[in-house]
Amino acid sequence: MRFAHWCVVAGLIVLLSACQPAAATQAPLPGAQDVLNKAASEIRNAKSVKIKLQLSGAPSYVDPPTNAISFVSADGAYASPDRVTAKVVAKILGVAGEVEVIAIGDDQWYSNKILTAGKFINKTFSPGFNAAKLVSSDAGIESALKAIRDLKMIGRETLDGVNVYHVTGAANGADIEALTVGLIRGASVVLDIYVNADNGRVARVVMVQPDTVTAKEPKPTRWDLELFDYNTDIIINPPSVPQAATQAATQIATQPATQSVTAIPTMATAATPTIPLPTDEATQAK
Repeated sequence: MRFAHWCVVAGLIVLLSACQPAAATQAPLPGAQDVLNKAASEIRNAKSVKIKLQLSGAPSYVDPPTNAISFVSADGAYASPDRVTAKVVAKILGVAGEVEVIAIGDDQWYSNKILTAGKFINKTFSPGFNAAKLVSSDAGIESALKAIRDLKMIGRETLDGVNVYHVTGAANGADIEALTVGLIRGASVVLDIYVNADNGRVARVVMVQPDTVTAKEPKPTRWDLELFDYNTDIIINPPSVPQAATQAATQIATQPATQSVTAIPTMATAATPTIPLPTDEATQAK
């Protein structure tokens, strides 16, 4: 009798197991190169995107060989086809300062409390900075993503609540400089790229330079690039700068001084301009 009872129980277990739905089969992972190709295309064709770039670890100087200015962060936005605005933080001789930059094509404006007396001036902030070339051309971010070698698909992960593909690789600094708007240097860069699995857009790129480790700087230079809010309504216009104010600010920023400081060349791909601080006489005249 007991044997018959256990036979009935076992039969019910088998029957219930057979009625359970089969576990969903997860789609195979795409190729790492295919993921990056799609991501590059999404960036190039975006009508707008917001950008954050943060540096940590060993400092990266933007004015070698003087090494008086170290980049800290940039928070900005790009609007197709050739407009960008950014607030840039850098340490000048160890003191943090902020510069606001607007660029439309090759035309640039910038403002800084010290360098321009807090006024926007229509003057080149960093030679070679052109949003169209850095973002929407095949020589910009698209080219940088395609230059990454030794690609490996790590798998699916969750990043800030978003399903992403995690891809790793390596590159030469010169080949991916568009990812740091021209600021990265060095031959060895290790990258972790996180791409939104639903729309194929880059969410984050982490770039580490292992050869920057020294006895003085035990942590390598690390760049964290975030791209978000693709294709939102972003309007970037030139600042409203009255001609008289522009002339006054330009005069302050360009007259001789007893002490000079190199302007922060964020988004730079060429030599950094030197912009003198205002003299006491200029400050009084203002």
